[in-house]
Amino acid sequence: MRRLWAATRILVQRSLLLTACGFLAHAGTADRLDGHESGALYVAPIPWTLPRVAHSYVFSYPELGSGAFRTELTMRSVADRVCAVGGAIGLDIDDDYAFDVDETVTLTLTYAPAYSGPFTVFWDANGGEGVGQQEVEVQPGQALRQVTVRLERARLAGQGSRGIDIAVSGRGGVALCNVEVTRSGTTARSGASGRVRLLVRDADTGRPIPARVGLYDSTGRLPLPGEQAVVVSRFGDPVRRLRVNQNAHWPSENRQAFYVNGRYEADVPAGVYEVVVARGIEYEPYRGEVQIAPGQTGEVYVELERYADLADRGWYSFDGHVHVGRDTVEDGAAWAFGAAEDVRMLNLTQMGNLSRTYFSQPGWGAEGRFEQDGYVILSNQEDPRTVQHGHTLHYNLTAPIHLPSEDYYSYHDAFEQVSLQGGLSGYAHHGQLFNGRRGLALDVPFGIVDFIEVLQNGRLATEPWYDFLNLGYRILPMAGSDFPYMDLPGVVRAYAKIDGAFTADAWFEAYGRGNVYVTNGPFLEFTVNGQPMGSEVRVTRGGRLSVVAEVELNPAVDALDRIELVVFGEVVASEAANGRDRVSLRTEITADQSQWLAVRAYGATQDNRGVGTAAHSAATFVVVGDDPVVKREGLSALVELQRTRLREFMTEPIDARGDLEPWETFDLMGPEWERQQELLRSRVEEADARYQEFLERAPVAMLTRAAWPFEFQGVRGIAGVALVALLILVALVRRGTDARSTGGQYLGRE
Repeated sequence: MRRLWAATRILVQRSLLLTACGFLAHAGTADRLDGHESGALYVAPIPWTLPRVAHSYVFSYPELGSGAFRTELTMRSVADRVCAVGGAIGLDIDDDYAFDVDETVTLTLTYAPAYSGPFTVFWDANGGEGVGQQEVEVQPGQALRQVTVRLERARLAGQGSRGIDIAVSGRGGVALCNVEVTRSGTTARSGASGRVRLLVRDADTGRPIPARVGLYDSTGRLPLPGEQAVVVSRFGDPVRRLRVNQNAHWPSENRQAFYVNGRYEADVPAGVYEVVVARGIEYEPYRGEVQIAPGQTGEVYVELERYADLADRGWYSFDGHVHVGRDTVEDGAAWAFGAAEDVRMLNLTQMGNLSRTYFSQPGWGAEGRFEQDGYVILSNQEDPRTVQHGHTLHYNLTAPIHLPSEDYYSYHDAFEQVSLQGGLSGYAHHGQLFNGRRGLALDVPFGIVDFIEVLQNGRLATEPWYDFLNLGYRILPMAGSDFPYMDLPGVVRAYAKIDGAFTADAWFEAYGRGNVYVTNGPFLEFTVNGQPMGSEVRVTRGGRLSVVAEVELNPAVDALDRIELVVFGEVVASEAANGRDRVSLRTEITADQSQWLAVRAYGATQDNRGVGTAAHSAATFVVVGDDPVVKREGLSALVELQRTRLREFMTEPIDARGDLEPWETFDLMGPEWERQQELLRSRVEEADARYQEFLERAPVAMLTRAAWPFEFQGVRGIAGVALVALLILVALVRRGTDARSTGGQYLGRE
């Protein structure tokens, strides 16, 4: 891909240091492109020359295969060979030798077993998901070993980061000492060509609409998208061809696609093509054929029909986590990227760490929003984020907030600044990755956490969200695709119900009320005594709660399996779909205590990792008298769990290499944590005191008639009354400052 990337590549190389005897191992310097996204991607050019290889790099994200690699480039001398050592090594095969082929290519690798763990060879391939792979077991016993891999149906058209064609990667690192590439030469010669012309319209409005498109010949090969395809910024690389992973619905076994903004026209080899057009989970996808005759234009007119029009019911979709930087607010390509997935609000997420920020945005608040045809792109941030206590997300900001490195571990400073701007704050990645549970344990008791990103990467994770709901904190669910690290935009999304006209401000207002659910397929409706999801419903003890829940799931996305009603996280009622795509659940329950209720729904596609089709509503809080909305069973253990995480936060050593950008943060994380740890000690102690106070106060709040622990007769009754009075006195003395009434509100004290 030398020709394609020469204009955008700015290489910063550290010279290979030589000793008197030979070669000295050294770390490579990461490539720093001028683009605002490139720093989030470690790219170290390898200073060697290989036959038939135009460029080679060590990457953090090669975009061939999957996963993040944190092993930076070192060069080693092994048995008189210069070897490049890294977590993921990418090879850009010389275009003059092989570009956009379709044949078996033989790859012979010389590697050093002493510096290599098991590794996998990935390559840009034709058909299927567009990526071939073969695992390699390292053979010890010699300084150097060779392995030959057959790259079946190799394409070598630069699908990977910085236009690479092949990636060799392993969690334990891999040391490559030589690479030989040999073509079989069986690619068919170019024959006659024609032209394809595509127009995609909305069936109801007749207007051209952006969409995701696949065009496959009889072998499953996608012709390289032409200039009219939408250019997507992926880690700063301008790409048109993208992989549709298994988390996204796609009605074809061929899973390479491109985006169009309503219209598309390009030259293609003559032949018969499968045409696939999709636009998110509300639409019925199109699948058909087109014949392209030599020298002729084959025309495809597609009218996409909605399975459901959620906006017509007041529900508007939102993806809260898309890492695409912008130079201008009115970025038409970024807008089309979201609109093509039918995402009404696409949040373009500026990201930060101890060192700097990435995926920069040109404007914030109303000035940073671009709206067209009912679709909006806007700015948000994932910052602060560390491996010590999680990654955080913040929405509806009027200005970005990046804490200085000397204060970076004080997440609460950023959360409080967001609150002053009228924004929303929460934890990303299910509240689990990068020790997010510790961050939640620290920040939730102060009432500054509004949401947890519970749906991501195909998995609905209700822990630790349920834990905090059971402790009485009103925390909302959120969903985010985390492109380009995980999914395409809109594969997961949140829907909020708006009263009146759609605007970004109206969406955030509706979300703040809790009228929201997250989904990667099912659509939900849920009321308790006629009140929408996320409401507070007050009733007298023993009152009846009328629950109505409905779910529907586009059969083109998945088959519906069931809908469930949960109380304090436990299933109390369910309704099986039994082949239907719409199901209602209607029941009544007795409100014998305060409780939270929610509904969740599942499709038929589920795996043993918890990945599958699912949706979950925000919790509705039923308040009985003065009872707190707290789960009584296991309360002590649940509080102790949070206190344990606080202790871990202060005692567990920091894993600086576990940060996603260690090439920029490694030297900062340890020393800054050591310095700031003591500054945070008082905050941790205050959080711990709040948990202690909660537990001490809980028995008083929970001594209701339904759970009265004493028999009021004789001396035993008198002793019980005295003990209750003493507990009340202790609680009044220890009564602290209430958590503020915004996000994460504690309901144990009204």
